[in-house]
Amino acid sequence: MKLIRNKAGISALILILLLFVAAIIGAVLSYMWTMGYYVSLGLQLPQNPTMSITSVDFDPQDPTYFNLTLLNPSFSNFDVSVEQVMVSMEDGVLDTVGTYPTLGELRIGESETFRCFWNWADYTGENVRIYVFVAEGSGATFQKETPLVDLAITEAVFNSTISINHFNMTVQNSASSVTYVNLTSVMVDTETVQDVTPSLPYTLNPNASVAFVCSFNWTDYQGEEVTVKVGTSQGYAAYYTQATQQRVALAITDVQFNITDTTHFNVTVQNNASSPTHVDVTEITVKVNETTQEITELNVTLPYVLHPNSTVTFLCTWEDWTSYQGMTVLVTIHTKQGFEIPYTRTIPEG
Repeated sequence: MKLIRNKAGISALILILLLFVAAIIGAVLSYMWTMGYYVSLGLQLPQNPTMSITSVDFDPQDPTYFNLTLLNPSFSNFDVSVEQVMVSMEDGVLDTVGTYPTLGELRIGESETFRCFWNWADYTGENVRIYVFVAEGSGATFQKETPLVDLAITEAVFNSTISINHFNMTVQNSASSVTYVNLTSVMVDTETVQDVTPSLPYTLNPNASVAFVCSFNWTDYQGEEVTVKVGTSQGYAAYYTQATQQRVALAITDVQFNITDTTHFNVTVQNNASSPTHVDVTEITVKVNETTQEITELNVTLPYVLHPNSTVTFLCTWEDWTSYQGMTVLVTIHTKQGFEIPYTRTIPEG
């Protein structure tokens, strides 16, 4: 009985050994068949070393570059000549980047960090793929997401009812942003806004916003689509496109000097029906001989609210203007909203 058990154990062991040997032979045959297939296609395994990218680092305070660390592995058999670094975004378009120090040879086991000059300010929070090309060998690729700096203009208000000389703008730095930004400039299309309240530069932390009053005469932009841009010292920018209110059609339609009344003149002002807002007439001035005088005595009290599709005639008390007969005068209407409407007239001779 014992002998039978021993024979059964030996048989099981032999079976296991046979299965193990069969598995090894099968693997070898499979490898040989696979390699034979690749050789039949004329393909070979690379004989030269593989370059490694060990790290890619982005500084959120300076999006004009990133740091790239390369390694020629210690198991490599060759020194490597690094020839080029390129990057691409999701569109797959490759951009060549400059480096410091200059690309060159990496010896076996050597690692070096390069500063790669490529502006990624418009690609924050996006995946970038880095490609390293070497001479006569396998290069390397590396994918990494750039730091997110989510700066936005959330509102730009051009309201001619309030003023044609300024607009209001709100800028926000998202809570998701990884760093603060220093707001340094505001532009409307190609024009720089010189006066901003609060003043620039202005530090805007993540999860914060700020409302600016921007002093800027946008008379020439009425009824047009404008692009407002805010820039930062770090190189980030935000844009906002806004259609301004339709043009205020305000005009002086007539200025009359009556030779029978030389201490007064009449000014007729019209706010056209197409105007989007009323205006508040706050001042009337007259300029003659390079001297400007304000008219303080009128038949109505200023400011005078002139609604769209309305006309008003101001009776203006002035000095005896007979001494200015034959001269050209400039009459100007001023409004609270910042509109200034000039009208030129020659004083009649008696």
